[in-house]
Amino acid sequence: MDAGSMCAQAVSAFNPDLGGYKISDYRSVDRMHSMIRAVFLSLSLIVPGLALALPSCPASFSQAFDNCEGRYQYDNGDAYSGEWRAGKKHGQGTYVWANGQRYEGQWVDGRKEGFGRYFWPNGDLFEGQFLNGIYHGEGTLTYVSGRKVVGEWVDGKPFKATSFDANGKAAYAYTDGVPQCLKAQG
Repeated sequence: MDAGSMCAQAVSAFNPDLGGYKISDYRSVDRMHSMIRAVFLSLSLIVPGLALALPSCPASFSQAFDNCEGRYQYDNGDAYSGEWRAGKKHGQGTYVWANGQRYEGQWVDGRKEGFGRYFWPNGDLFEGQFLNGIYHGEGTLTYVSGRKVVGEWVDGKPFKATSFDANGKAAYAYTDGVPQCLKAQG
């Protein structure tokens, strides 16, 4: 039996019901693993004795920061604490900029990717999906004033979203990235 046939048999033997979802590449599997790990880590804060941890990274930063959890302080005052792979931020982690901005969430190959929260020093917050380091997918931008933009984001901009004022009243909507005025509700 050749390697291709063995692989086909192995795949057909393990065919879980993904509820209509199809894994099309390994990156999808990696994202799914990161999401499952994030849920498990969150549960470990609530359920005593439940733990899933990577080994600690070595005391000094190097490419040896691989498949470990650790903290690194950059020369400019920024700091990252979380999971590493091949010397890059990868998995769950928190990056704090010297200016007070903070990102808590998933990382892939050194980029913000997956679910995360981005905090500004003034109190503004984006909570949602990131892709290649920018807002992309479902998310909510909440301003310290109480104003919100909720919906789908593409390349860092609202695409199909609604903007609400501080009282929760819909002010305008984004359709395909273009803001549209909403009729006054009487």
